This record gives sequence, structure tokens and C-alpha cells, in this order.
Amino acid sequence: MGEAVKRLAEDYGWSESVPNLSGKLRRGSLRYSEALELADVLGYDIIWQKRR
Repeated sequence: MGEAVKRLAEDYGWSESVPNLSGKLRRGSLRYSEALELADVLGYDIIWQKRR
């Protein structure tokens, strides 16, 4: 998580506080835009796909 927070701070100007990200995840208060940025630094894409 520390590496992800470091990259979020560098790439998107997030706080470098691991407890800050951890708290957002624990409380369920992560915004969609933040989820996109987190996925990006982790090397993932968020894809919306219609159910079959």
C-alpha cells in the first residue's frame, strides 16, 4: 500500500499518508475518480461491461 500511496502522490497529488488511503477504503468513502487513479497506479483499468 505504501508504494501505491507514493505513486498516487507523485502522479495525482494525493497525500502521502497510508492511513489516509486505508481509512477511505475502510469507510467506503473512496470517490470514483480516486478509484480510477488508484487502479491506474496499480496497473489496472476499470471496465464497465454489460451483463449477459
